[in-house]
This record gives sequence, structure tokens and C-alpha cells, in this order.
Amino acid sequence: MNAYFRKFPAFQISSPTKGLCLFSIAIAAAMLVIVSISPHLASAEADKCANPGPALDKFRAQIPPRPSPVYPFFDAEDRELTIADYKGQGVVLNFWATWCAPCIKEMPALMVMKNILAGDGITVLALSQDRKGAKKVIPFLKKLGLEDLDVLIDKKAKVARKSGVTGLPVTILIDSDGMERGRVVGVAEWDTPEAIEFVKRCIGPDPS
Repeated sequence: MNAYFRKFPAFQISSPTKGLCLFSIAIAAAMLVIVSISPHLASAEADKCANPGPALDKFRAQIPPRPSPVYPFFDAEDRELTIADYKGQGVVLNFWATWCAPCIKEMPALMVMKNILAGDGITVLALSQDRKGAKKVIPFLKKLGLEDLDVLIDKKAKVARKSGVTGLPVTILIDSDGMERGRVVGVAEWDTPEAIEFVKRCIGPDPS
């Protein structure tokens, strides 16, 4: 081989070129490792929100996760909030209204879940679609003993529309990075142990 290169010097590889080739090979090898690992990481990430159980049989995962709309809603004092204000926390975002019987049916369970998950970095936001706003929602929640739920108003249903909500109730699970991981269309048993454990697994902040 050396004799061959001596005969044809134009084909000899200089030291800098050898170094470049070795570097390129190393980069290619690293990329192969990354490519081989990435599907496993993606699979593990997807598994976080897999198998919701019978209590959440209407849950449909969002694959891949997508950013939740950052559009304003308002509290009882008409202060503006967005989902971005809750970054670093998991968010259970429920869309409801006082005139929606299925919504009212599941609200006690949502309140129970909110109180249970308060120390786990997950908050429950019940976003009312009522046109009369806080003056309608405040006495309604008080009458039903649901005062642990914050009064939050989606004026003109803009957050609902931006989120692709076309009926009520709908509950969207948003992780601590503000990404939608899935949603439930219809009523769910949010206060069951399996539902609570699933929500913690799916959207709870990373312990690390």
C-alpha cells in the first residue's frame, strides 16, 4: 500500500486531512448514538401520559406535545392572567359554565383533586365561559360549596377557541413547560386515586 501511494503521490493523505477524516468519523459515530437513543427518549416521554386507566378513559394524548395558547383570561378582580404565569407547574385546565350540567357534575371532583395536588406542583384552573363573568360565577361556586376553585373567566371564550374547544366540559393537561400533553372531552372521575396518580405522572414537574 505504501508503495502504491509513493507511485501516486496525489492520492497520499496529509496529516491535517487524516485529522479531519478522524474528526468526521467521530462526529458521525456520535450522531448514530444520538439517533439510536432519541427514539427511546421519545418513547419514555410519551409513556408518561400512556395508560390513563378507566377513570380517564376519555383522555386522548397529544403526540407530539404542543404549546398551549398563551391568551389572557381573568380572575375575580379582573386581573389578566395567562398559562405562561403558571410555567414550572403542571396545569389541569378545565373549561366549564354554570349552564353546563355535565360540567357541574365533575366540578366537586376537580376541587378535590386541586386540594390533593396542591403540594405536587400541579394546579387546577376552572375557566368559566359565562358571559356574565365573575358576578355570575362567584355566587354559583359559593352556593355549591366549591369556593376552593378559583374564579377565572374566559371572556368571549377566546382561550377556549384558541385551544380548539368546541363543547363543554373539556379538560386539558398542560405540563410544567407549558405543553399540552392531552385532553379529556366530557366528564371524568378526577378525584379517584388512579386519576390523581396519572395526572401527577403525566404533567407533574420533573423532580430533578
